[in-house]
Amino acid sequence: TVIHLRQSINQSINIMSKFEGKLMGMGNPLLDISANVGQDVLDKYDVKLDSAILAEEKHQPLYKELVEKYPVQYIAGGATQNSIRVAQWMLNKYEKTGMTAFMGSVGADSYAKQLEDCAGADGVLAHYMKDESTPTGTCAALILGGERALVANLAAANNFKPSHLETEKAKEI
Repeated sequence: TVIHLRQSINQSINIMSKFEGKLMGMGNPLLDISANVGQDVLDKYDVKLDSAILAEEKHQPLYKELVEKYPVQYIAGGATQNSIRVAQWMLNKYEKTGMTAFMGSVGADSYAKQLEDCAGADGVLAHYMKDESTPTGTCAALILGGERALVANLAAANNFKPSHLETEKAKEI
C-alpha cells in the first residue's frame, strides 16, 4: 500500500506540473493549535485519543491553556484550507508560487493574525472575512504517544457571508 500511495502522489504531482490557473477554496478556516500533552489534559477535558469532536463549553479554556502551558505549533487548518495548502505545496515543486487562495470567516483577534501568517508562510493567499463579534475558530490537536485527539471550536468559521465575495480583493482572486 505504501508503494501505491507513492505512485498516486507522484501522479498527482505530475498533474500539478501542468497547472496554469489559480486554485481558490472556500471553507471553515481553523487555527490548529498542536501540542504534546499528558494524559492529565485529556482527562481534564474528557477527550479520548483518536477522536475528533466539536468543542463544548467545557472545552473553551483548553486553547488558552495549551498556548500558556505548552510549546505549541500553529498550523493553518480546516479541511478545505488544508487541501489548498497541500495543492500549493505540490505546485511549489514546479516553482508555481502564489497559485492558491482561500476564503473563509475569522474573528478580529490575534488568532486571526496568526492564521493568516501561517497560511501565507505556506504560500496561500488568505482573504478572510473578519467577524468582529465572534472569535477565530480553533482546533486543539492534543498529541500523546504518537496518537492525537482533535477538539474543534468552529466559532467565526461558521459566519461567512456571501457579501464577502463582492470585495475588490475577492474579485481579483
